[in-house]
Amino acid sequence: MIWAFAVAAAAILYLALRFRRFQSWVEPVLTIVVAIGLAGALLVWFVDERAPSSDPATPGSTAAALTADDVSLSEMQASVGQTKTSYRVTGRLTNKGAVPLQSFRLDVVLSDCPNGTCREAGRDSALVVLRVLPGESQAFSTFAVFPGLDLTPVTTPEFDFGVRDVRAATR
Repeated sequence: MIWAFAVAAAAILYLALRFRRFQSWVEPVLTIVVAIGLAGALLVWFVDERAPSSDPATPGSTAAALTADDVSLSEMQASVGQTKTSYRVTGRLTNKGAVPLQSFRLDVVLSDCPNGTCREAGRDSALVVLRVLPGESQAFSTFAVFPGLDLTPVTTPEFDFGVRDVRAATR
């Protein structure tokens, strides 16, 4: 598609060099061609942006979707990262579903619990891309960032982990 606009621009420039009367029309014509090209590019960009990222399962297909109940987390740990506001989260994910797992979103809730009284200090969500075959488990690692911890430091951190947006591998 872009080649069509390049050919049109080249033709307009050729006509401007060849015929003196056409020189006064070059700027408005090129402006219109560029505007049409940009409008077409924006249209294509918006259409591609709205397209689904994966093919929906068609009726009668054997592919099954994964849910948060099809995966389980174990060996979850969080350690202080390089900055005061980040934590390195490690753990193991087990795929109990019937199809391979492609990715999931890990929700992390940080609470400060001095003397047994807890207050929520922050929440974060991390996209973890991890291919796990059915019935297998695999270790993973990611970071959780909690802005504002440098202003209100956590003395006794406790973490709660959750899984959502589990996606099956399409290939």
